[in-house]
Amino acid sequence: MNQVLNYLWEASFCLGILWIFYRLLLDGNTFFSWNRAFLLLALLASLIFPGIQFPAQVGSSQLAASYGFQFPLLEITAQKATPGAEEWISLTKLLFGLYLTGLFFFLLRLIWGLTALNRQISMARHSSWGDFILLEHPNFEPASFFRYIFLPAKPDRVVDRDWILAHEAAHGRHQHSWDILLLQLVKTLLWFNPFVWLLEKSLREIHEYQVDEKIIAQHPKKSYAQLLLKLLRPTQASALVHNFNQFQIKKRIKMMNQPKTRSLARSRYALSIPLFGLLFVLFACEYQDEMMDQNDKSDNKITERLMQGEVFDVVEDMPVPNGGLEGWNQYLMDNLTYPEAAREEGVEGTVYASFVVNKNGAIQDVELLRGVDDRLDQAALKVIRDSPAWEPGKQKGQEVNVKMKLPIRFKTN
Repeated sequence: MNQVLNYLWEASFCLGILWIFYRLLLDGNTFFSWNRAFLLLALLASLIFPGIQFPAQVGSSQLAASYGFQFPLLEITAQKATPGAEEWISLTKLLFGLYLTGLFFFLLRLIWGLTALNRQISMARHSSWGDFILLEHPNFEPASFFRYIFLPAKPDRVVDRDWILAHEAAHGRHQHSWDILLLQLVKTLLWFNPFVWLLEKSLREIHEYQVDEKIIAQHPKKSYAQLLLKLLRPTQASALVHNFNQFQIKKRIKMMNQPKTRSLARSRYALSIPLFGLLFVLFACEYQDEMMDQNDKSDNKITERLMQGEVFDVVEDMPVPNGGLEGWNQYLMDNLTYPEAAREEGVEGTVYASFVVNKNGAIQDVELLRGVDDRLDQAALKVIRDSPAWEPGKQKGQEVNVKMKLPIRFKTN
């Protein structure tokens, strides 16, 4: 549940930052295809970046090279409730329940919209018009959805059929319906985020600007603008289609008469590259403040074996904990206790420890490599000292002493 809410928060924040960038630097220019591409990338980045975990480790590689094999990071989360924690958990559950309710509602609305479209397609009179299928019915308003163009059947309701066909066909050739479907899916997932609705408005604007630009390149601008004004009336068009008269006519006519934006303004799009990179680093890269293992840098030789007296860092057959790695993690989870005082004070961080599995499989020479707080440090060292015997490591068939290292992250709720 917390992971889902965290993902939703990160996706919402990412989308908000990108829309604000668009609104401040890109909105209002005449690079319609570029603006469309940016808005679509903003949608995809907001969905993808928080949903992936690209490993990015930072820390001391020198320590790693000196202290042998390192186990994967183990995270210990405080389990006991702090004062007010129960209320926080209840609030989290309430928010999650509200989110699921909204998600279910908008998902049903999307399914209902697709079902209604299918019903309209089946009830209309079909005819071919080039690459498109014309759907005519007395109750239809001019609209389009992929290869389908919806038209009213009564001629007196259409000022100029050819203009409308050209307009809706332009939507189809630009593949705008794919954008709308993606938008509806994102709105279903992030229905609570106002930036989704603002971005939808911006993207629909771009769609109309693209179509208007194409039409006035082939037909008189004044006649087309007059047609838009004549067809202006309230409509209840589906959110899944492009409706001929549903969008801000005044703003579209103003854009048609606006001078082309200078080519130099395209340099603003270059500013989005570091922005996307920063958001990727913030949300897609999972940083771990742990020491990087440098033991397997070469493809042409076996992992380097460093010997300190009679203790090896890496051997041919590494020591194996009781029950394997899964059993080791379970042992740590069952026996490592988050110190109460440190938990109440909100102390957290990653403790790095090393230990030696000797020839007999016993744990010895437990040492602290880097600590956070004495209470957390001692808890980590104690659970390692109390560990059951391991299967010892072997070098050339002989049992040897092997040094290991273990990062343990203490994290409060």
